Amino acid sequence: MFSRLFSAALAVTAVFAGPASADWSARVDTDGQGAVGQTGQVQCEPGGTPGPIWGTGTYTSDSSICGAAQHFGWLPQGSGAVVTYRTVPGQQSYQGSSQNGITTNDYGSWGLSFQITGATLLGGGAPGGTAIDWSANADSLGIATSPGSTHRFVCPPNSGGFGTIWGTDLYSSDSPICVAAQHRGLISSATGGPVTVLILGEQAAFSGSSRNGITSSDFPTWPRSYTFQ
Repeated sequence: MFSRLFSAALAVTAVFAGPASADWSARVDTDGQGAVGQTGQVQCEPGGTPGPIWGTGTYTSDSSICGAAQHFGWLPQGSGAVVTYRTVPGQQSYQGSSQNGITTNDYGSWGLSFQITGATLLGGGAPGGTAIDWSANADSLGIATSPGSTHRFVCPPNSGGFGTIWGTDLYSSDSPICVAAQHRGLISSATGGPVTVLILGEQAAFSGSSRNGITSSDFPTWPRSYTFQ
């Protein structure tokens, strides 16, 4: 375990400036959460340096909680926040990635995992986004009637099916946002991730296409639509 932490620490990349005393070393397995379904929270001070992290979206229980929150888009670089998480079953494998200033590592089987569920920034300000599921769309969220507005969401990993979407790059307001985001190439169902939606108005037509494992459909005129920024 200690050799794994030491070797992986060299592979974690983060861009931070701040007090050396900022402590981002908190992990699920040292925060007293050892069973699936438990929840917890940690305070991540601005300018912290995360320990090693394994996974994307779903992380090993010995990964830095604060670092995972920044990696997944909940915690903007240089900011502090109270971060909430929940424990989930261990995975057969974990895929590392580079995003939001942090590089995480691949790993094989591990007995316990966690996912970030929210963040409240210290001193106020917008968090990484509102958590939504893969069925949520602009209509159901009540945002479709405000053209020009932008909205930040975080899609969780998805092991279920995909709802129907209409359009390519421009999507009808009743198209599930997370599904459309994967179709656009912004996230994947394996990892989820943060997305920013720009609300638009009526479109004369929507053209379907197949890409990134998702097939969207054609549709004629629809009064509400959105795209991604």
